[in-house]
Amino acid sequence: MYRFLAEVPEGIATHEVRTRTRMSDECLNRAIDQLMTLRLLCRSSWEKGTLRALSPESARVQFVWPIVRELTRRQREVDAIREVYSELAQVYESATLHEAGSSPLEIIPDLPSVRRALTQLAAEATEEVITAQPGGARPAEALRESLERTDELLDRGVRLRTLYQHTARFSPATAEFVHHVTGRGAEVRTRSDGFTKLLLFDGKVAVTSLCDDRYGALIVRDPHVVDFMRTSFEPAWSTAVPFPSRYDPVTADQVLDDIKTTIAHLLTEGLEDKVIARRLGMSLRTCQRHVSDLMRRLGARNRLHLGYLLHSHQLRERGLLPRLPSHIDTGS
Repeated sequence: MYRFLAEVPEGIATHEVRTRTRMSDECLNRAIDQLMTLRLLCRSSWEKGTLRALSPESARVQFVWPIVRELTRRQREVDAIREVYSELAQVYESATLHEAGSSPLEIIPDLPSVRRALTQLAAEATEEVITAQPGGARPAEALRESLERTDELLDRGVRLRTLYQHTARFSPATAEFVHHVTGRGAEVRTRSDGFTKLLLFDGKVAVTSLCDDRYGALIVRDPHVVDFMRTSFEPAWSTAVPFPSRYDPVTADQVLDDIKTTIAHLLTEGLEDKVIARRLGMSLRTCQRHVSDLMRRLGARNRLHLGYLLHSHQLRERGLLPRLPSHIDTGS
């Protein structure tokens, strides 16, 4: 049915479809309903009774945009919570202690102390450790430092879930690390955007970064806050793409397309190239190549015109943003 309609790009009357396909009314109506649900078919607004096939790419984008908008909203919620942590850290440190005798919030100011704390928390974990690491490719030193801790967790049968950004896939060191840990049973996925740095130990203790401090960390033991942080992580995990142990060209194309779609979305939010590059874990030069390609594919005369096109109802709501070439380098 879809192949038949796709061969008539200008559209075809419903009664003619029935005549040429010899389908019963019941079968025809069911097929039309299914294709409409999948956004692969539309009815002409200017010629009543005419059906027109839509491209699978157009249908795919229509499903993606609502999800991206929802993830952006959730990201803002998480960012707001992190700001509250920063402002109220001193207040919480003096609050009532937990039964274990530790503060609900604990600030660790330096990297060696952070690593010791993570090693201790990992040693105490018995069920699951969740790691969310935005920022693109992981530094080789950080991977080496965490390898022993990760192996020890897997040796004890602790479930390990790790979330990276798509751009981490283009790092040989990160890919080698993922190949090792997934071979031992860890789960690793990637997504373009929409999550913050986070470690969760058995759903009881969370560790996240400090505001404007790349070396310190905040340890959270308040059960309500930890539960919120885990709840915020799960939607990002469920929509992420598995990190393959070997290169997969099909998955690579999907990942590149997701990166480009996210860049287009962030441009409509008014973000500058350097902010987008930092948020997606890529170099400014790579981000600018993506933006230039968007301008070329959409026929934009300048950045202002590009913003207009991306904001237009036709592109954002009807899902007509054209598929971009997948050969563009996304390395840093």
